[in-house]
Amino acid sequence: MMIQGTEMRSRSPARRPSTTAAAYDGVSADPIAEEKREFHERAPSLPIALDRGRVAKQWLPERCRLLDIGCGAGYHVRHLGRKAARVVAIDVDRVALPIARRRVRSRRVSFVQFDGERLPLANASFDAVTLLDVLEHVADREALVAEVARVLRPGGVWIVSTPYQGAVRWLSPENMARDYPRLFRALDRVLPARFWVRSHNAGGARHKHFSCGDLEALAGESFRKERISRRGSFIYALAYLGLCFPPPWFGRCWTSACFALMALDYQIPYGRFAYNVIVQFRRQSLQRKGDSEFRVSLV
Repeated sequence: MMIQGTEMRSRSPARRPSTTAAAYDGVSADPIAEEKREFHERAPSLPIALDRGRVAKQWLPERCRLLDIGCGAGYHVRHLGRKAARVVAIDVDRVALPIARRRVRSRRVSFVQFDGERLPLANASFDAVTLLDVLEHVADREALVAEVARVLRPGGVWIVSTPYQGAVRWLSPENMARDYPRLFRALDRVLPARFWVRSHNAGGARHKHFSCGDLEALAGESFRKERISRRGSFIYALAYLGLCFPPPWFGRCWTSACFALMALDYQIPYGRFAYNVIVQFRRQSLQRKGDSEFRVSLV
C-alpha cells in the first residue's frame, strides 16, 4: 500500500491502517464520540499556526517528508503541510480524522487511522517526525520513540512537545480529581468538564508532565538534542483550564478566546515556570555490527 510515495507496512490484516469511510461506521452511536465531534467542529480553524504548532513549523526543515503522529483534528498539520513537501498524518481517533480530512485540503497530506504497536511505515522513510502533546497519552513511550527512530532517516529531525514538569504543573486539569478532589467536583457540577478531562480524572492515572531530562532519557543514544524551549505559563494554564471547564452560555466564543490566550502565552519562554516544553532532536546515524548497534557519525 502506498501513501503519496511512502511505503506502508503492517504485520497482520487486523492492524492494517483504515483510510476509508467504513472505518468510522458506528462512531456516531457513542455519546462521547458525539461530544468529541462537536468540540472539534467548534474549535477555531485559524490561518496561522498556534502555540506548539507554530514553534514546530519554525523548526521544521523546508520541503521535508514529514510524519505527524497524533494529528487529531488537524489543528497543526494543516500548517505544517505548507512547509513540508509531503505529510503522512496518523491518529487512532476515528472521530477526529474525518474532521481533519475536511479541514486540511491538500494533496500533499495523507491521513491514516492506525492503532497498532508498530507504525505501518518503511524504515528511514521520513526527514522529520512531529509528536505534539502526544507522548503523555502513550502507555509504552519507549516503544513509540523506538518507532520514531526507525522511520526517521539518519540526520532527520524529531520535534516533540509535552506538558512540562515545572513550577506550574499543579494547574493540570487532568490531575485535578486526584490532587484537589473537592475542587474538581465543585467545578464539574457548575461547569461540566470536557470529555478528555473526565477521562483522565476518572482513570486515576497521573497525567505525565515531563522534565527535559525525561525527554533526553527517552531519546537515548538514537538522538542528539539540538533545541529546547519551555513555553507558556500561568496564562496558558488558566486558559487551558477554561477550555477544560467551559461555561455553556459562551459556546464557540469562549473556545476561541481560550485558544487565542494559550497561543499568545506560548510565544514567551518561561524557563522553569513554563507549562509546556518543546524539543528538537536530531536522528543519529547508526550502523549495525553483529547483534549490537553503535554510533558512527552525525549527519
